[in-house]
Amino acid sequence: MVKIRSYEDFQTVPVVDMDEMTPYLQVEASDGKSFPLPGEEYNFIRLDLSLALIRHPAHTFFLRVSQETLGSEGFLPGHIAIVDRQATPRHRDIIAAYFEGSFILCRLHMQEEQISIQTDEEIIALEPDMEFAIWGVVKDLLIPR
Repeated sequence: MVKIRSYEDFQTVPVVDMDEMTPYLQVEASDGKSFPLPGEEYNFIRLDLSLALIRHPAHTFFLRVSQETLGSEGFLPGHIAIVDRQATPRHRDIIAAYFEGSFILCRLHMQEEQISIQTDEEIIALEPDMEFAIWGVVKDLLIPR
């Protein structure tokens, strides 16, 4: 029988200071089983990775990469980009954008009055009549196992 675990089981991970580490340190498992050293106590804090990686939760989404438009930058199909819609796009940021009818990941170039986007294949100077909208700034990349 498969045990179904809730999302909350994966929200926090123990964090231990490096100077407190020992080869015998044990972390209590979610089923309550562990074998800590008798008489020794370690102070564990819980680190919620969403708090560590996401600055604006209400304006952030995860985007599974499906194209290799920025493969040279490490954005490969199956990877997950963390996109912040509230972040202000800056020169050389990697952005999620709607461009000419499709969504892409690209690098933003802003020089004086000219804005362009860069993919692995080309640099495109944006013209006023082009369909273009920035959906957010990529803040981090998660690489699934």
